[in-house]
Amino acid sequence: MATVTGTSSRQDYVPEFPKRLKRFLWLSSGMFSAGALAVAFVGCYFVGAFEEDATNFLASVVYAGIFWISNTLKFGAASL
Repeated sequence: MATVTGTSSRQDYVPEFPKRLKRFLWLSSGMFSAGALAVAFVGCYFVGAFEEDATNFLASVVYAGIFWISNTLKFGAASL
């Protein structure tokens, strides 16, 4: 049976929110960049043309830039 060892107030969770937000921005930008790039390459492989994949490549480059910025500002897992 689980036991509760201590009580926590609402103030304990306030400093935790910015850390969670930073981690979310870091993870979501990296995963979206990788996903958009993968979709573009898979589409190019099966269709054989780049005309319809330009938006996926653009999205992956933009989110890779956001991922780079979030790493530069130390939003990554190593800083948390």
